[in-house]
Amino acid sequence: MRSKFFLFAPLAVMLAQGFPAASLAENTVFASGTVKGTASSARLLSAGPPQGGAYRAAVEIALAPETITYWRQPGEAGSAPAFDFSRSVNVAKVEPSFPAPKHIDEAGTTVAGYDARVVLPLKVTPRDPNAPVTLNLVLDYASCGKICLPARADLSLELPRDGASPHAAAIAEAERSVPRKLSAAEAKKRFTVSRNSADGSWRLRYLGPGKAKDVFAEAPEPFFIESTRAGEGFELKLFSGSQTAKAADATLTIVTDADAFEAPARLE
Repeated sequence: MRSKFFLFAPLAVMLAQGFPAASLAENTVFASGTVKGTASSARLLSAGPPQGGAYRAAVEIALAPETITYWRQPGEAGSAPAFDFSRSVNVAKVEPSFPAPKHIDEAGTTVAGYDARVVLPLKVTPRDPNAPVTLNLVLDYASCGKICLPARADLSLELPRDGASPHAAAIAEAERSVPRKLSAAEAKKRFTVSRNSADGSWRLRYLGPGKAKDVFAEAPEPFFIESTRAGEGFELKLFSGSQTAKAADATLTIVTDADAFEAPARLE
């Protein structure tokens, strides 16, 4: 059981990064220097030369034992990682993606996140495909052990235009772990969502293939969706602040014993 306490003062940021916060190793061709925090570290990785007009890269967050970090939608508590690529050079667009998370008990609260090293894939599109690309990232994330501390990593990597990356396999594995995006039409073949008139919740029934292991539900602010196992299916409860709500558009990420996918759903 973790005691949960966030420190958001400047001192906490210094503690989370270490003081002074510094790279632990010199930049290599395919990885930035590592910025170490109190119970975590972060660096940028490159998968190698561009493919189809874009570079494949990643943010690696390594965690100390019994430490977690959060998914893009942690739940009622927690802080999702924030990416600031605005100081990058010759970059038109960066698209982060997230491998499927897991539900984790954090001091009696269920959150969505990762409890081991996680690699977050990046698709980097240059402005000028013939010019060098330097990825500059200010990464804000949380690392939670006995207490939760904000961490900040200032990372920089000039993306290589040739050579074989030692990180290509790890990035490819992370990309395979990112849930596939399904259309609304495709989603109808994989699951149904029906209203439970007794308490205003929704029942999700998975239609296969395979078996559903977990469901993660997202909705735009101010809505929040709680998802729990209910027999052979899952129960979804929609809240607006502390009050239950009647309708919202949602994104459902379903993890099965074979793969994971995300799809739109309407709760009404």
